[in-house]
Amino acid sequence: MARRNTRRQQSTGKPAWVWFVLGNFVGGFAVFVFLLNDLKIEQGKVAARAEKPAAREPAPTEAKPRFDFYKLLEENEVKVPEPKKQQVRVREGDDKGSETAERVEPKSDLVYILQAASFRDKAEAERLRAQLTLANLDVKVESATDSRGTWHRVLVGPYTNRSKVAKARSILAEHRLMPLVLKRPAKG
Repeated sequence: MARRNTRRQQSTGKPAWVWFVLGNFVGGFAVFVFLLNDLKIEQGKVAARAEKPAAREPAPTEAKPRFDFYKLLEENEVKVPEPKKQQVRVREGDDKGSETAERVEPKSDLVYILQAASFRDKAEAERLRAQLTLANLDVKVESATDSRGTWHRVLVGPYTNRSKVAKARSILAEHRLMPLVLKRPAKG
C-alpha cells in the first residue's frame, strides 16, 4: 500500500492577525484624515463669519433672568408658633439642703410600653418575665385573645419619657430582644 503524506504543507501567507491589525490601522488613518478635513472646513466657516461686519446683524438684547420664587415664598409663608419652654422643677438635695434644678419633659397624655415578646405558652412568657425582672426592669405579662387564640405578651414599662425607653431598649437588646414600642393613654 502506498503511504499517504499526512503532513500539511506550510502556508506561505501572512497570519490572520497581521491582516486584522493592518486593516484597523488603515481604517483609523482614513477616519483621522476625514475628521481633520472636516475640522479645517469648520475653521474656515468661523473665520468667514468673523470677517463679516457686525453692523448687519443687530446685537441680541440680553434678557435678564426673572426670579419669581421670592414673591411666591412671601405669599406662601407659614407662621410657626414659638416652642414651648421646658418646665423646671426644683428639688431639695440630700446634702446641706442645697437646691438642684432638674429638666423635666412636659406632661403628656401618653405613656410608652415596650412589648418584649409574645408567646402562646404562658410558662414561656413567665420565664422571660423572670429574666427581665432580674435585669431590673418593670415587667408584666398581659394575656389577649383574638381569632388566632390566646397570646401572652411580655410588657416592659410604662415609661413617661424617651430616655428611659431608650435605656430599657438597650437592656432588652442585651437579651437579644427587639421590642415593639407601644403608646397608650396615661391613666389619670
